[in-house]
Amino acid sequence: MGGLYVQCGEYGGEDKSMSAISGVLGAIAEGLSGADKAAFMLAFRPLIDGDVDEEGVELGAEHVRLLEAPLRAYYAALGEKLGHPEPWEAPDLDGGSVDAKYGAGDGWRYYCAHDLLQACEVHREQEGEPIVIFYM
Repeated sequence: MGGLYVQCGEYGGEDKSMSAISGVLGAIAEGLSGADKAAFMLAFRPLIDGDVDEEGVELGAEHVRLLEAPLRAYYAALGEKLGHPEPWEAPDLDGGSVDAKYGAGDGWRYYCAHDLLQACEVHREQEGEPIVIFYM
């Protein structure tokens, strides 16, 4: 069964870790308001809607600027809620649900947020190397 992956420079996320990205980005958007929410929704609409084609979605510096702080806060909140599991073990907390894998489960969202944060850090360290979310 396929899933979504993340890559930034030499960094490659874990197996299917971006499969829950629509749930992660949707939850982050819900926590924003006004112009911040509008800008976030516009920038991430394809990923929120699950519209990733074979070429993937490329995120640049503007995306990372909008994403990094609320993603970090969301990841921390999920960690508190779930008891700070190892990211690669968190999907097991969702009990194998397919809906959970594609954004409904907190364990899958935690796994996704972890790898997306890692990609943001690589993006900064490598002076703007794009983050690519792709289906495989």
